[in-house]
Amino acid sequence: MPITNRDQQELDQIYTDYKTKYNGRKEDYFALLYLTKKFKCKIEEIAHQVAFGNTDYGIDAYYFDSQSRNLYMYQFKWSEDHNLFKESLERILNTGISVLFGTENINPNENEYIRFFKYDLNKYKDAINRVYFQMVFKGDVEKAESSKGLSFSTESLQAKKHVIENAFGSRTIEVPSVEFISDSRRPPLPPPQDTFDISFTSAASVQTQDNSKVLHVGFMPLYDLYKIYLALDQRLLDRNIRSVLDPDNPPNKKIREALTRIVLKCEETSELFPFYHNGITLAAEKLDFSDGHAIIRVPRLLNGAQTISSFKTFIDENEGPILAKNKSILENLNVLTKIIVTDLTSDFVTAVTISNNQQNPVEPWNLRANDKIQCDLEDKFLEQASIAYSRQEKAFENLSEEEKEELKDSRRPILIKPLAQTFLAMQGEIDRISRLREVFEVKKQYEDCFRESYLRSDVRRIVLAYKVFLILNGPLNKLAEVSPQWLSDIIRPGRNLVWALLLQGVFNDKKLPIWLDTYTENLTRDQGFREDVSSIASAKLVPLLREVLKTESYKNKISENKLNFIRTKEIYKKCMTQAYDRFGWVKQSF
Repeated sequence: MPITNRDQQELDQIYTDYKTKYNGRKEDYFALLYLTKKFKCKIEEIAHQVAFGNTDYGIDAYYFDSQSRNLYMYQFKWSEDHNLFKESLERILNTGISVLFGTENINPNENEYIRFFKYDLNKYKDAINRVYFQMVFKGDVEKAESSKGLSFSTESLQAKKHVIENAFGSRTIEVPSVEFISDSRRPPLPPPQDTFDISFTSAASVQTQDNSKVLHVGFMPLYDLYKIYLALDQRLLDRNIRSVLDPDNPPNKKIREALTRIVLKCEETSELFPFYHNGITLAAEKLDFSDGHAIIRVPRLLNGAQTISSFKTFIDENEGPILAKNKSILENLNVLTKIIVTDLTSDFVTAVTISNNQQNPVEPWNLRANDKIQCDLEDKFLEQASIAYSRQEKAFENLSEEEKEELKDSRRPILIKPLAQTFLAMQGEIDRISRLREVFEVKKQYEDCFRESYLRSDVRRIVLAYKVFLILNGPLNKLAEVSPQWLSDIIRPGRNLVWALLLQGVFNDKKLPIWLDTYTENLTRDQGFREDVSSIASAKLVPLLREVLKTESYKNKISENKLNFIRTKEIYKKCMTQAYDRFGWVKQSF
């Protein structure tokens, strides 16, 4: 939905008319344009509610609608790119909420609209029932709502709503989820469902002293969880470390066998199902009880992905007269349920997820699947290259056929583990490639590997580097084939060194622009690219390695089969020094 000439003309006109009065950038006047149209007010009446300049704390404007009793907090982008909201949401989270609704002291002269906001909040707080955060731009709302990086930030914002609620004292107000609104000619999409009515009676509950974490334990119909899964799909699993595993996984088969005995064959009663099942764990933003029912808001499944997927598979595979006849049995299957009401984005939720997923081995990279950098990388690959990034285990396999059809490569995704190894190889951290568990477990190493700067890089460079990993066996075989025997014998032990040097060879080659244009549309193991990289291996790496390894100390180590040195960063640095001297290579990045 492109920005039209009419749109641009309106913005240009309002900026021309008022820039000498209010200053600021042209984009700031999008707020004035939008508010005057939406609320049928004059510019002079609401200009003091707009932030002109950069010191906006993530909020560009506010408006109190006395008729609806709603307070609207706005962020505006004169752009079709929803990713621009990521930085704004970070500012709202880091300082905006505490400055506007909390007690943090700031200089009101830094941005005059804050002084007006504080005054209006105090004046109208008894009349405000809801506080809305709305992100207004010119782009596609559906893409914004499906962005994993934005979802991470909007859930983090919801977790801070207690700061907003405290500003209203003892009054109860609503703080709905962040809304994305397109200032376009089409009607906005309805907000995604996030509240569900479930049958749940809490048999016991525990809470922390500060009331920030509450655990409810009881029984819940599995069918209620199934209905939530149908409504939310993969969003229900956003806080899980895995997506759905293979349906033929032994635990999944056992669940379906139990369902068959109870629902189809009626060999056992439905009351026995909880005896067989370990239970599930949900996290939620809010849980309210009423007469044996509960209203759950923003549910996320921390443990039980295999249970709900097996239940859905059972229903899909057995749809017919028998299942229809015994539907009441299906609906009466209860499962032991723990519901944790807390901040969905906290490290605590991750720790609970790990503790509740011990029946299947959990790898360190699984535990990082929901990190903000991983969500942002998923957005980057999908939006800039139409390639899937499977940060969660088995997430790609659980995409629908329609979702896969929208990708440029519907057969394979980029995987989190080899992507990390690709980053390390590009960085020359060849010793860490074989210690990948440590990289994901040690915060400093993890942040060095997944650098924020990569989010701003040309996505084609990352895709091309990843494809070197995909075709690596070809250049390795070529290198072993054309090398003398003593060098050929250390090719396999030195795989990570060869990989890192090949990446530098590719990114220092004059053909790089052609490769970026030709081989980054998908993840196909292109024969032409394989041959080009193999040529670099034979023409450049053979003389390079022979020169570096000809010293007496290295010869002795090779003859004694003491090859640990070939996996060190030291040997990589020596090779890069030699590569500069012989070929003019300088260390490249993304």
